[in-house]
Amino acid sequence: MVTDDSRSPISVLVVEDEQNILNLLSAYLEGAGHRVVRASDGGEGLKIALEVEFDICILDVMLPTKSGVEIAEAMRDAGCDTPILFLTALGNESDILRGFGAGADDYIVKPFSPRVLLVRIEAILRRHQNGPSNHDQLLVCGPVQLDNAQPLCLFDGDPVELTPHEYRILRQLLRHPGRVIGRHSLIASIYGDEDTVGPKAIDVHVHHLRAKLRDEAGEMIQTVRGFGYKFSPSAARA
Repeated sequence: MVTDDSRSPISVLVVEDEQNILNLLSAYLEGAGHRVVRASDGGEGLKIALEVEFDICILDVMLPTKSGVEIAEAMRDAGCDTPILFLTALGNESDILRGFGAGADDYIVKPFSPRVLLVRIEAILRRHQNGPSNHDQLLVCGPVQLDNAQPLCLFDGDPVELTPHEYRILRQLLRHPGRVIGRHSLIASIYGDEDTVGPKAIDVHVHHLRAKLRDEAGEMIQTVRGFGYKFSPSAARA
């Protein structure tokens, strides 16, 4: 991953079907000293994203064969934690919320400033580096501590007994504090690609999880209507 020097070279996957924009992005990122891999097709972009480790992926939303949203969902369902920035002409609120619900870290609407894009990338990488993403350690977010390797949870230092499903949901939320995790991604983390499991099952597990983490967790595990959930410890501490 990127080092503490935000100006260090990073590896970037850019998936964009408009050739002029793809060339502009590549030239600007490479001019800043970064390594760029390009794809102009959604299916090709997803294949590369799952086979090669990148510091960040920049995805157009409207792509041939697979949309950027489908790529993001497939990456998250496969356990890929690479930060994702959407770059798209779709700028209304529902499109932006759908992007974040698919696992995006940021969303830039065309036309865009290349300088602003670089600043956004640096901000995403700082958040990703400083967040609880080390899978070999405890995940700590606010008053909650979760062992990433076994179902051990502490709330304000007191042990909390979780079911396997509740543990997996909480682990997903703590790995990405502040990010909206879609119900489909939570279902995949528990049941795999089980099409017969509906989103209501996730709602029931989250309801029980909130109760076990005491009243304060009702504010920390926030519902994003129509999309999923996010973990926001600052909401409880505010």
